[in-house]
Amino acid sequence: MIAPRELPEKYAAWNRRHGAPFGRKLPLDRWVKRLAPWRLQTRYIGPFAFQPNNTTRAFEYPWAFFATPLGPKARVLEIGGGLSGFQFVLARKGLRVVNVDPGIDARGRNWKCDNKSIDKLNRYFGTDVELRNTVVSQADLEPESFDRAFSISVLEHLLDEEIEAVMHSVFACLKPGGYFVLTIDLFLDIAPFTSRNMNEYGKNVDIKRIVEMAPFTMEKGDPNKLNGFPKFNPDAIQSNLYSYFVGDYPTMVQCLVLRKPG
Repeated sequence: MIAPRELPEKYAAWNRRHGAPFGRKLPLDRWVKRLAPWRLQTRYIGPFAFQPNNTTRAFEYPWAFFATPLGPKARVLEIGGGLSGFQFVLARKGLRVVNVDPGIDARGRNWKCDNKSIDKLNRYFGTDVELRNTVVSQADLEPESFDRAFSISVLEHLLDEEIEAVMHSVFACLKPGGYFVLTIDLFLDIAPFTSRNMNEYGKNVDIKRIVEMAPFTMEKGDPNKLNGFPKFNPDAIQSNLYSYFVGDYPTMVQCLVLRKPG
């Protein structure tokens, strides 16, 4: 699917509850800012205040959260979570979260994500997110040890060989029956909508090819709305642009869920 223009109320309520996608603003009263301890200020603004991003996250975060059932104490993996609040929301729910992110060593767009930063946020939010500060192929992910994996607007920023490494690594570390929840940007300023192949953030990836890199089954996803599938029609997408959520940077969001058989 492609994120629709109208945000479901369930998602809007989730955003209000967690201060997504950009965190809450502190009251303007200067005495509040001066006298309130930083820990209290941080808890008020919430976990999404530390890594700004495109407005499409208003759909992506709640969609990813509700895409599959999340039982208590499940072990979940987030690919390229950076300092995003999503990992801390999952941890607050009682899930055991591992974030694999190389931080400033990443190619292309990167964030200053390191163990010191994650440890500080864990203290603020009472969570225990584990950061493996490397790429997924070198993260020593234990085979068949995760119930869920998440990749929120990450794959479009990677090289082809890096995408393939992600797909194989996630398949290997998921338990049989485990789900891989993905959102992938669909940029409007590059191919297949224009003649330019890449922009400063990445490229429009072939999702059909990505799905076929490992023996997943696609549980959720409309081939008509996923770039790379034969039924995907760029002209039809452009002709109905008014019905989709378009971010501040001109991009839409493709959403799908893959499942490891078993």
